[in-house]
Order: sequence, then structure tokens, then C-alpha cells
Amino acid sequence: MARRERTTGLPRPRRRERAASGRRVGGVTWTERHLRLGIIGFSGGLLFLVLALLGNRCYEDRIGRPNSVVLEVGSQEFTLSYYADRLVQFLQAQTGTGVSAALAEQSLLAKLEEEALTLEAAKDRGITISDDDVTQGIAKALGVPVGGSGSSFDTLYRQRLTTLKMSDGNYRSLTRAEVANDRLLESFKLEVGGTGEMVTLRTILASSKESAEAIVGRLKANEDFGTIAQTESADLESRQRDGLMQPEPPLLLPKEIQAAIEGKAAGLDVLGPVEVQGKFWVLRLEKRDPGGEYSDAQKSQLAQSRLDDAIAAKRSSVRITRSLDDSDITWAEKEAGLRK
Repeated sequence: MARRERTTGLPRPRRRERAASGRRVGGVTWTERHLRLGIIGFSGGLLFLVLALLGNRCYEDRIGRPNSVVLEVGSQEFTLSYYADRLVQFLQAQTGTGVSAALAEQSLLAKLEEEALTLEAAKDRGITISDDDVTQGIAKALGVPVGGSGSSFDTLYRQRLTTLKMSDGNYRSLTRAEVANDRLLESFKLEVGGTGEMVTLRTILASSKESAEAIVGRLKANEDFGTIAQTESADLESRQRDGLMQPEPPLLLPKEIQAAIEGKAAGLDVLGPVEVQGKFWVLRLEKRDPGGEYSDAQKSQLAQSRLDDAIAAKRSSVRITRSLDDSDITWAEKEAGLRK
């Protein structure tokens, strides 16, 4: 008879599957390997972000900001680095004038604007300035002839650039504007010629309107003009000549005086009081000479007056944009070695 196996009726143990090592988050199982890769990826991304920020800051400080435009005059652009290069020389020129550094720094922008307008005015008059002209202008300022490497010109010019902490290109830009200014003055001086209208005034300058009105009353009462000028006039130079001033072209007189004598004939009429810069003028037109001879100083002054008018005309017709703020000035001061 066959032997039957005994059964216990107990279920056989099932084979256990190896549990995955990790945690499920959001339906995704994160293993140690995943975590390591995640940390490496995050760290790499963070490092990239830091390097990008540092690179952007470096670009901004050394390339972006220096090349940012702080002044546009027509088609001419002036960068912050050029402004910084010009700063040392400009502040040196203001030493002893009583002008604060903050005001001088803003005035430099106005100076750059005027130089640009001067170049525009020169262009309008057909004045061209070559690189050789600029080099000659530098040599003239240094007081030596143009020379090559090792020459007095080369040595002095290098010293000049070091003293001003300015690059060669920027110094040449400055000189180009100066040459344009000189050429324009020469051109206008030729136009002025040697003769023109001259007027001779007899004046008394008073410190207040009440004093000037009292002087007018005395003159109308037939008191002598020269005698009053000797004792009352605040202008020490003319009072020594009984109030008689040197002959002048009308354009060189204050605009208020020009208006007062316009259309007036020489004679005994007393004019004024006319206020000019806080002083009150009482005057008489002694002589008009339509063909008076100009002195060299008067020629130069008349030429400068015409140049001023030409620049003013360009300023009204050219688009000018300024974009210099306090942070730009601080950067420029540091770049120029004026601030740590």
C-alpha cells in the first residue's frame, strides 16, 4: 500500500522581493544616487549663477559702465571713461577758484558739451582738423617741436599724460576741440577786420538806485558831470578821467548799456540809471565814430563774441542729452584716483 505524505495545511512562505532603497516623493522614488546627482546639479547651478553674477559685475565695472554714454551732442558721444580721464585736469584748473569739487564735476560736463558744439561750429564753417593738426596743437601746448621716440616732444608728452592720468586718444580728443576753437577765433577775427563803430561814454557808477537817481537830479540841475564823477563814481579807473571811458565797440559793452544807447546820438542827454550786475550807471554818450580803429584786444574780444554766438546757435539746433548721475561721478572719481 502506497505511503501518503502528511500535510500541515500551512501556506508556504512566499519569496520576498528586495525592497527598493529610497523614498517616494511626488510619485517618484528618490534613491541615494538620485539625491547625490541632485545635490551635484544644484551646487553646479548655484556655482554657475555666482560666476554669472560675478562676470556680469566685472563686465559692468570694466566694460559696460566705462563705455556708457553720459553726454550726446548731435552725433558725438562722450563715455564715462572719457569723462573720468578729463576729471583730474579739469579739477586742477579749478584749484584756487573757490569752486567746489561737486560743482566742478558738473561743470566738466558743460565743458565737454561746449567742446562738442565748437567742433560742430567749425564743421559748419568748413574747418577741418587733421591728425597732424592735433599733433601740432599738442606740441604748441608743450612748447617744443614735434618729434619721434626719445625726442623732447615724446618725453614731455608722456609726462603730461602721466600727470593728468589721461590716455593718448582722449588727450588728442581734447586737443582737437582746442584746435577747433583757435581756428574759429582766427576765422572770426578776420571777419571783424580792423575798424568799425566805436562809442565813447562818460559814466558815473553808483552802488544804489537811490544814489544814482540823486546824481541824475544833480546833472539835470547843470552840475558838472566830470566833477561828480571824480567824487561819486564807484569805477576808480574812469573817475580819474572825469568819468570818461575808453572808446569801445558797442558789442563789447554790457547788453543793458547797449540797449540804453541804441539809436541815441552823441550829445548832452543824461541816460540812466541803468542797472548792470548790481551797479547803477548814469551815463552820457560823448561820441560815435563809425570808422574807429580796433585794438588787438578788441579784435580778439569781438571774435570771441562771434564764437559765443555761433556756439549758442548750435546749442539751439543740436540735440543734447545728458545722463550723468552721482554714482557715475563716484565711479569716475575712483577711476581717476581721487577716491578710494
